[in-house]
Amino acid sequence: MNKFRVAFAGLFWAFRDQNSFYVHFAVTLVVLAVAAWLRLEVWQWGALSFAIGGVLTAELLNTALELLVSVLHPQHDRRIGRALDVAAAAVLMAAITAIVVGLLVLGPPIYMHVWSV
Repeated sequence: MNKFRVAFAGLFWAFRDQNSFYVHFAVTLVVLAVAAWLRLEVWQWGALSFAIGGVLTAELLNTALELLVSVLHPQHDRRIGRALDVAAAAVLMAAITAIVVGLLVLGPPIYMHVWSV
């Protein structure tokens, strides 16, 4: 049970103190509101959930890596900088993938709602 408490403490800290995580979480709420408005099918909710979970997980891992590096090796090292760049790229790739999934899942129903006759 203590592991859950620690995990939730990390999640709440990231939400409160990390702008990137907060932005991803805010976009998540918008996507979930639109999905609820569209009354998506179960498989569509699943696709959105995997995409959202991937972005939030990547962001949390990137943040953890940045924190760890700042403590263990506070001075600049270009190899560590490169590793942090790659971790940030992982977040970017997860976000791009989530955007594509969002467009594929939400695009057609939004089109039907807006332009249906």
